[in-house]
Amino acid sequence: MDTMQTEAGNELFSYWLELKRDGALPQQREFEPARVRHMLPDLFILGKNDAGILSFRLAGTRLCAIFGHELRGRPFACLWHRTQRRHANIGIQAMLARGRPMVTDVTGIAAESVHEYQLVLLPMRSGDSEPDRIIGAILPRQPRNSARLETISCLHAGESRSIGEDNPQIPPDRTRFSRFMRRLLSIEIVDDGLSGRS
Repeated sequence: MDTMQTEAGNELFSYWLELKRDGALPQQREFEPARVRHMLPDLFILGKNDAGILSFRLAGTRLCAIFGHELRGRPFACLWHRTQRRHANIGIQAMLARGRPMVTDVTGIAAESVHEYQLVLLPMRSGDSEPDRIIGAILPRQPRNSARLETISCLHAGESRSIGEDNPQIPPDRTRFSRFMRRLLSIEIVDDGLSGRS
């Protein structure tokens, strides 16, 4: 199974690679939204708040719509079950510190159907320091039904893996970290605690 299964995911990852300089992770100020204009409704940016917790700094309008809530200002961990939020925060910060892009297959559960997505996580920097930002996307794996946008009540995560920087179309990375993230993300997203502005 290919690591990146969406055309948009490949495009976003390729742009992220373009922004790398001498092996250093991209800086957020280098990111030009116009380069991925058609993906903006599906994109988000995470950054550390004053307490050092990764939170939504920006969230695309379509993401807010499919969850039925606005996301800006909320911790990334609030997407997960309240009993797992502390572990989710630890896990996403560990991924950021490692500085490796990651994708996770997720299934969105709606009232009348299910929808397959990929969660893409790409580490970035706000300055010359260590990585402290993540640009991410939740991208549909099948053609989107534009006639109806169902509200997703929860997400279930499947395979989680690092992306090879030389080529996104590589076998999954079976590292301990990837296994940890797979266990961490294989929990339900609940619809409480999601709010903010897009």
